[in-house]
Amino acid sequence: MLQFDILVIGGGPGGYSLAINAAKHGLKAAVFEKEHVGGTCLNVGCIPTKYLVDKAIAMEKVRKLVSKEIFRDAGSFSFQKIQKEKGEVTGKLVSGVQFLMKKNGVELVTGTAELKKDRVVACNGQEYQGKYVVIATGSVPLMIPVPGHEYCIDSTGALNLPKLPHSMVVMGGGVIGLELACAFAAYGTEVTVVEMMPELMPREQKEAVRIVIKEMKKLGIRLLTGARMLRVEKTGAGLRAVYEVDGKEASTDCQQVLMAAGRKTNLSGIDAQALGLELNAKQQIVVDAHQRTNLPGVYAIGDVVGGYQLAHAAYAEGEAALADILGEDKPMGTVPVPVCTYTIPCFASVGLTTEAAKEAGYEPLLGTFNYEANGMALAEGASGAVFAVMDQASGKTLGVTILGENASEMIAFAATAVADGTTVDQWERMIVAHPSLCEMVREAALDAFGKSVHKG
Repeated sequence: MLQFDILVIGGGPGGYSLAINAAKHGLKAAVFEKEHVGGTCLNVGCIPTKYLVDKAIAMEKVRKLVSKEIFRDAGSFSFQKIQKEKGEVTGKLVSGVQFLMKKNGVELVTGTAELKKDRVVACNGQEYQGKYVVIATGSVPLMIPVPGHEYCIDSTGALNLPKLPHSMVVMGGGVIGLELACAFAAYGTEVTVVEMMPELMPREQKEAVRIVIKEMKKLGIRLLTGARMLRVEKTGAGLRAVYEVDGKEASTDCQQVLMAAGRKTNLSGIDAQALGLELNAKQQIVVDAHQRTNLPGVYAIGDVVGGYQLAHAAYAEGEAALADILGEDKPMGTVPVPVCTYTIPCFASVGLTTEAAKEAGYEPLLGTFNYEANGMALAEGASGAVFAVMDQASGKTLGVTILGENASEMIAFAATAVADGTTVDQWERMIVAHPSLCEMVREAALDAFGKSVHKG
């Protein structure tokens, strides 16, 4: 039996980063991955989705310039070449991760791993013993068993379509559904989103959600909330999505039906009952603040534990687990986690909304600042808005929501302010580069107290 300090089951962002970090601390680590390192994020999630969205945004910007007669022609595009280049970008990142693992002495074992008792992992007929085991098996697309679901594609299938569909019904108005809806709509696909919940993005700042819904409708996306998918039928020309909305049955004919109803934990190779591993009602692995499971020496990180199903959350959870293994007290959850939804425009948030702040006992003030009042935004032809939730009593920053171009970059600046509890006095003394989009975060925070200079 081969001996290791740490055995990591799953080579996604959380798993491979933990293993590399462990190796840098002198620990002997091995990663088991049945497909490609990088997991869902690099291969069929974050990166390929953002590639499609980025090219779609570029086309939208050109179209706006054409409408202003700055550009003469919006031009044409090749969806096949976009798909080809997307694959090359993904391949480059995967190769980069493999290089880093090899450089740092992390052993990569390709195959389906099975966790056994006493921190033993079996793979390809070989058994491995670890002082510690980290479960990082991620998640898989959730397929709702509505009649005709076999005719649907999941997010992986949507990202690998060889041709651009002329029409698509998206079942699910969550992060995955809205991102892909925006991308395909910008490419010219007629998109209808069918969402069972009565509203989209229910946990986000309401004012920002209203704006992004308006922008999605401008892309031509048909948004149906409070709608329940009943069945998917095969027709002579393609498919028919049949759903119930406002108490009545309705349908939409389309070429593709994308099922984007969320993701479920991947427990492949993990027999929780046989191992005595504790799961919650959603079949997610139960962990404490240090990512420890109820099994001695066994940790779990990433999508398999639920919570934030985000690559950067998995990174942080991996760091918390490794810190505990190294005898350090650095639990996960001590800093706010930024959340980005790559719609068109991008939607990013961190910390509390006004509603959540009220529920937490604060007296929140909401400051706002529009892109149209910012020099850099005007120069770049960007639109959107920034919302800052401030505590009236202490003056501290409780939350920030950014809707617009480069929101995913600006949110890092905002996340630091929320983590540090930056006060209105500190915002006043802060110097932010001009011209820049980040100026709007400061302006929104000051606006909550009526101190924004540039807001009309």
